[in-house]
This record gives sequence, C-alpha cells and structure tokens, in this order.
Amino acid sequence: MTVKALGELLATVLPELAKRREQTKRARADRQRAVGGGAKRQLAPAQEVLLVLIYLRHNVAHEVVGHLFGVSADLSENLFHELVPLLRELLPANRFVAEHRFRREGPTLTVEKTDRILIDSFETAIPRPSKPERQKRLYSGKKKRHTLKTQVVTDVTGEVLEVDAGHRGPAADKTIYEASEVKAHFPQAAKQADLGYLGTDGVETPHRKPRGGHLTEAQREENRQRARVRVHVEHGIRRLKGFKIVRENYRHAIGLFPRVVAAVVGLVHLNRILL
Repeated sequence: MTVKALGELLATVLPELAKRREQTKRARADRQRAVGGGAKRQLAPAQEVLLVLIYLRHNVAHEVVGHLFGVSADLSENLFHELVPLLRELLPANRFVAEHRFRREGPTLTVEKTDRILIDSFETAIPRPSKPERQKRLYSGKKKRHTLKTQVVTDVTGEVLEVDAGHRGPAADKTIYEASEVKAHFPQAAKQADLGYLGTDGVETPHRKPRGGHLTEAQREENRQRARVRVHVEHGIRRLKGFKIVRENYRHAIGLFPRVVAAVVGLVHLNRILL
C-alpha cells in the first residue's frame, strides 16, 4: 500500500475500532472491574492493524506474524478475527461506493459510464476436508484439488468493480454468473467473458473451435480482438492475488472467506483510488 492509502486506512479504522472496543467493555454484564482496568494491550491499535495487513498480504502462520510483533500466535489470530469484519465494513468492496467514500474530488467511475464489463473467476485452494461428502462438494476437477471460487467483474481498464466469493470449487462459471446480480447491477453494459461462460445469455464469448473443424480467419481475428480487451480482467485478478490469503492455501473457516475477499478488495480499492 502507498503511504497515503495507509494513512487513510488508519484514519478510517482506528477511531471506529476504539469506539467498538469501548462499547464492548461497557456492555459486559459480568464485569467485575471498572472500565479500563485489567491487563493492558500489548500492541498499539496502529500496530494491530499493520499485523493484520501483513497476515493478509503474506498468508504465513499466525505464529510467524506474531513473532514479528512480539506477541503470541493466539493474539495474532484474535486480531485477525476482530479486524477483518471491521475492514470489510469500512472499506467497500463495491468500487462505486468506494469512489464516493474515498475520492475527495468526486467519483470518476459510475455505473452509467460503464458501457462494458469483463467477467472471470479464480480459485483459492483450501485444505482437504476430512469428510468424504465435503470433499466431493469442494473438489475442483480443473485445479485437481479442493477450492473456493470467486467471480470478479472489472471494467475495460481492469479496475475491479465487484466480486462474488465463496462458491464451491466444482461450481461452473456460468452457474455462478447466472445466480449473481451482475445483470441487475449493470443492465446497460455489454458483458464479455471467456469460454467458461459459453451459451450464457447476454454475455459475449470467443468463438469456439467446432469439433473436427476449424475457425475461419475472420473468427480467429475476432477472437484476438476480444482477447486484447478481456485480458484486463486478468490484471484486476492479479491485484487481488497480490494478497496471498486469496491466492494460496486458505486455512480459516469457509464461511469467513467471502468477508476476507471483500476486505482484500476494499484494500485494493483504497490503494487504487488514492494513487
């Protein structure tokens, strides 16, 4: 993250974090000490935020991240579970909402100005489930391992507009798209994707080579032209995968995965907007 984006992040998160912790203290029905009593926190709030950012970025063990800050692995994990939902709430995963919140001079991206969107997905590996029925539900034949799938929507420049995370690995890209709200969110925009979306109503896809046949030269040229545009969705996915927690083995509860991805997308938006 840039220094400017990190400053904005801390200015956004720290006051809300302090407020919520104070509310939690005062709401405890079993409190036996006065508010403010007991052991003091080992890290300053800014250090706690930095610890979680490092964990999201590098996806190493909590013991390693805790060691960097001189705290235990348990404290590192507790901070992760406390701060990720807060980041998810304060940093919008929707690019248009993030533009309104963080761009001082006003948003440069609007739904009305978005005349074409690009759609693709990526998969994040997870540990092999212990139960056979869960293994079957999560096994991706494409990746040859158990995964969670995330659909990404970008504009033609590769700016991530929204994501839909946490789908099971075997789910087809076409099925995820049809169950999403992309069509409702971008009713006027042309929609473009790869062959995983072939046959999807309203989505432009490359020409598929017929079995035993060949594409015409005109079809091949049209595929090349479409590929030059579609490659920008890969650039958007690459920015998300800069955070290794969505690129490498995800080791937390599956139900938490959409929040983690949304928090990562919010961080990417903040950094991109304040460049």
